[in-house]
Amino acid sequence: MLRKYLFFVFLLSGISGNVRAQNTAKPWAYWWWPGSAVNKQDIQTNLKSYAKAGFGGMHIIPIYGVKGEEEKFISYLSPQWLEILDYTTQEAKKLGLGIDMSVGTGWPFGGAHVTEQDAAKNFRIVQTGDQYDIKVAPTRQKVKRAAPGGEGFVVDHFDKTALDHYFRPFEEAFSKKNYGVRAFYNDSYEVYGANWTALFPEKFKAFRGYDLMPHLNVLAKNTADTDLEKRIWSDYHETISDLLYENFTKSYVAFGHKFNKPVRNESHGSPANILDLYALSDIPESEFFGSKPYNIPLYRQDPDYQESRFGMPDASVLKLASSPAHITGKKLVSSETSTWLGNHFKVALSQIKPLIDESLTGGINHIFYHGLTYSPPAEPFPGWLFYASTNYNQNSHFYEALPHLNGYIERCQDLLQKSVSDNDVLLYFPIYDLWHTASKKEKIHLIDVHNIKSGGVFTEIFRKTIDELNNHGYSFDFVSDKQIAASAFKNGKIATEGGTTYQTIVVPPIDYISLSTLQKLQELRKKGAKIIFADRLPKFVNGFHDWEKRQAEFDKIIREFKSGPLSGLNQTLRNAGVRQEKIAESGLNFIRQKTPTGHIYFITNQNTRFKSGKITLASTAASVRFFNPMTKESGLVDFKKLPSGLETDLSLAPGESIFIETFSKKQTGPAWKTFSPAKDLPLSGNWKVDFIKGEPFIPKSFETKTLGSWTDSQDTLAGYFSGKARYSLNFSVEEAMIGKRAEIDLGDVRETALVKINGKEIGSAWAIPFKVQIPAGLLKKNNLVEIEVTNLSINRVRYLDKKGVPWKKFYDINIVDIQYKPFDASGWIPVESGLLGPVILRF
Repeated sequence: MLRKYLFFVFLLSGISGNVRAQNTAKPWAYWWWPGSAVNKQDIQTNLKSYAKAGFGGMHIIPIYGVKGEEEKFISYLSPQWLEILDYTTQEAKKLGLGIDMSVGTGWPFGGAHVTEQDAAKNFRIVQTGDQYDIKVAPTRQKVKRAAPGGEGFVVDHFDKTALDHYFRPFEEAFSKKNYGVRAFYNDSYEVYGANWTALFPEKFKAFRGYDLMPHLNVLAKNTADTDLEKRIWSDYHETISDLLYENFTKSYVAFGHKFNKPVRNESHGSPANILDLYALSDIPESEFFGSKPYNIPLYRQDPDYQESRFGMPDASVLKLASSPAHITGKKLVSSETSTWLGNHFKVALSQIKPLIDESLTGGINHIFYHGLTYSPPAEPFPGWLFYASTNYNQNSHFYEALPHLNGYIERCQDLLQKSVSDNDVLLYFPIYDLWHTASKKEKIHLIDVHNIKSGGVFTEIFRKTIDELNNHGYSFDFVSDKQIAASAFKNGKIATEGGTTYQTIVVPPIDYISLSTLQKLQELRKKGAKIIFADRLPKFVNGFHDWEKRQAEFDKIIREFKSGPLSGLNQTLRNAGVRQEKIAESGLNFIRQKTPTGHIYFITNQNTRFKSGKITLASTAASVRFFNPMTKESGLVDFKKLPSGLETDLSLAPGESIFIETFSKKQTGPAWKTFSPAKDLPLSGNWKVDFIKGEPFIPKSFETKTLGSWTDSQDTLAGYFSGKARYSLNFSVEEAMIGKRAEIDLGDVRETALVKINGKEIGSAWAIPFKVQIPAGLLKKNNLVEIEVTNLSINRVRYLDKKGVPWKKFYDINIVDIQYKPFDASGWIPVESGLLGPVILRF
């Protein structure tokens, strides 16, 4: 463990040290610059606000502009643009903020300086009789959401010369002055139709060992029906992958390192083994796109979200980035977070926290909100906006409460960044089964991370293997062929190139695997490594060249291995001595990491199967400490030592999360303060509701004995109100409850609440469950509770759209809703707002 910790310390030097030099524990955000129509005064004002709100940094992405602001547009990479970049980085530094930037405008890489020769290309096969010829042409795809000065062709990602030309303007700019940008960024691979490059035949022959051109008849088809066709298609796909690895990703990383900048890279979407692309990146970046119906009471999924179209977010997607980071010893794993979580003006902090928690259990420790649009402070509501949600800037309805979420994330990421991965299983990534098929779309297999159930590498049987590991508490990382090749068996464990160790390699049910990978597995097994084949053994070597010879060698080696039923994988892993965290079988999600003094667990409850009870952890300890990242409470707890770990009591309601830290040496300090209420007191009576502040006008106060949405009040104008209302109620308690510690459960809150008891502010409720602790000594015989509730801003936008206020004034796609239709809220019904309750006092 000491060696692993020293390796972690080493990572804080050089390029990786530059990564940690900024405040990465706090959340960062995508910062879109519409038209780059920014000015120094407004930048300074905005940055001060972001710092105060608890951000750690911003990521500049210039995009299309605002209509009517054309005279203020600043051309990308012009002297004026670079001057404002310089000013931004200096002002941010004064405030403790970091600044990242995209290497281009919009996405993907491309721009005005990309010629047709350097642009992305595709092929088509022309048949004349029994002769086949290939025709290559530019795709003519332009940069999406480009900013002024950044418009132009998308660059050929397979051509190193084209990429060298692409990076040249950036090299010229940063060679004159190495601006204070922390890191460079590349967005997800959205290069449509590109499937060829000028030197593809030569590269194919060099990589695969034979000439592709006599087999153009295979590429003419959109299916792979024969064994020959499957093998040639596999070689084609693997060559595309190799070109992205060698020519694009390595060139991008080298460009960043030339200026001592780490690179963030969203490799997903690429037609490649994205584990290898992520592994090259200094900060692999994933994406949490869309919405899902968490099984947490009161959690709401936007009803307009189309799962059939966009898929459901899955932690497996996050592991595609975190796994290579763990394997190669990278310290930070970032994620584009909350993209299209809900419709514009309808996302609440209570909807964001569960996906943050899931991201953390998926290995993410460097959250980037998607996102935050630069908007002049003087611009009327709703200000300048990006076409896709979620909006985190000053015009957001939750901005006042955002420091609570930001603080929560900071406390979580601080602990996760100070510890290192401690997963036990390497799960082989079955890319060759995918590559031995033809793609009907664009000839290539894009590794889609939005809808993983729609096909591709995440087949049903592969997902079942993942579920077996997750459901039974076996922590794992995905591993590629390259990463297996670089591993070794040391001190009884499988050690990767980054120094991370694992107990076993699990190969899911597959048909194809490379001979070199099988030989490596054989080598590891002979040295003592545990290699497990789930359900069945592979049948074939990959590819076409000399495949009969390689298959004969394959058949000899595969006889040395055995497989077991997928349903018995849990028992097989137990028999192999692999650690099992049984909390997963209670429905709790977790990530376990190593610290210099033991282990740390981040545990979150995202269903209703567990509320409280005894849990076991597969860690030995001399002391155990709980830490609640929401309330900042911490303390040592009693536990029972077990042969394979420890047992302790845990109370964790659906929606809650906790850190559990185990120590190899005895610790001293305060004990964990448990609170186990035994009595409920529903707060009922005549609630007084006063509207404190908001827009477009202040509704009339009212009184009610039944809590519900204020949009149902007699004042019909309340259906357009966005702002804050105060709910007040006088109540009394029994003599035995006076001065006792208690808890107030607000029930359903739409959307955030500040709670006061007898004039004293006791806390805010912004996440599920909406509960606030009442400290001892505060409750009297007769009491006053005041609950200030802030709602969403969509009801106010309904009013703007009904009145025809021209706030939708952006170029390009302008503003669309979550179904990518032109945004228009004028016909929407009012969204529930306020304190819905029931409100219950617990002792």
